[in-house]
Amino acid sequence: MHPSDLLHETGTADEVHNIYGHDWAKLVYEGYQENFPEQRPFILMRAGYSGSQHYGMIPWSGDVNRTWGGLQAQPEIALQMSMQGMAYMHSDLGGFAGGEILDAELYARWLQYGVFQPIFRPHAQESVAPEPVFHDEKTIVLAKEAIELRYQLLPYNYTLAFENNQQGTAFMQPLFFEEPDNIDLQNSANSYFWGHDFLVSPILKQGVAVQEVYFPKSNNWFDFYTDEKYIAGTKSTVKTHENYIPTFVRAGAFIPMIQPIQTTDLYSLKQFELHYYFDESVTNSLGKLYNDDGNTPNAFEKGAFELLKFKSTKKGKYLIIEIDSEVGENYKSEEKHIELILHNISSKPKKVKKYKSVWNAENHRLKIMINYQSKKQTIKIKL
Repeated sequence: MHPSDLLHETGTADEVHNIYGHDWAKLVYEGYQENFPEQRPFILMRAGYSGSQHYGMIPWSGDVNRTWGGLQAQPEIALQMSMQGMAYMHSDLGGFAGGEILDAELYARWLQYGVFQPIFRPHAQESVAPEPVFHDEKTIVLAKEAIELRYQLLPYNYTLAFENNQQGTAFMQPLFFEEPDNIDLQNSANSYFWGHDFLVSPILKQGVAVQEVYFPKSNNWFDFYTDEKYIAGTKSTVKTHENYIPTFVRAGAFIPMIQPIQTTDLYSLKQFELHYYFDESVTNSLGKLYNDDGNTPNAFEKGAFELLKFKSTKKGKYLIIEIDSEVGENYKSEEKHIELILHNISSKPKKVKKYKSVWNAENHRLKIMINYQSKKQTIKIKL
């Protein structure tokens, strides 16, 4: 609360209101630097000003109504704030205020959207518990799937956090970033990019059986759950499912994932999956995966990091995948067991040089097992 008749040394409450939260974030940030120099700050605030992201501020949309209308506003709010630099803008998953009875569908859809927003954090007034464990068995199952997927995407999401830290790149980006001349996209928040390689279309209304999705013309796209292919620059009516929201992956993308874990304390890249979405239309593509100890402030600047780099090249009948890495002088990289999973491989490859591989005729996926230790490796696949 900031009453209008409150006086500050620099002016009235109304005069300094917008800068007040900004200075508060700065105060906490500088206090962390002074008193906890070896700890990364987590400054959760819902008030700030232009530039508050410089102080690590993590904003959210306040006491939003626990209604479908409350959910419908969230992607647009997050995208608007992301374009202003506040990349960690998020919402109380499930909604915060109002309602005495749980709307199970709304709750599940909000958590499924939350998988692809910067902070995954259910929160609410006491009347309806925000924790999944207090709800019916079906809701618990749906919530569990969303939570596990959030953990599985930690390698991808942590890399997004690194990109934001280094270049200010937003986690959530509007579609017109890739098609600035497309007038239809300039006011659209129905779908958005999650990082560079995901296209997300959250379900924002009750009982939606099908949803129309526009697929940006920069690439073809694959359904994240079924691998169904969608053509660049087209619109499709997509059937919805109760256990996930429509989510698609860019052709040529590298998506690193881990198995579900119980806490980020258990996060490790000793073993992970690297999904590559093969498409004949993509002759070259790049990807990366950032890693550090998860605790050290300014780890990249201190050389306490590793950056894995992925590259695909299509030459005639051959698909070549390269894995390389940059390791900071103050970081010790461990051997990694990588399960490279190539999607959309329509027929059994004629040859995979030097690596054990398994092709699945049912889902058209090729798995290749790789032991990696900080040296460039090249996987050559004859299709």
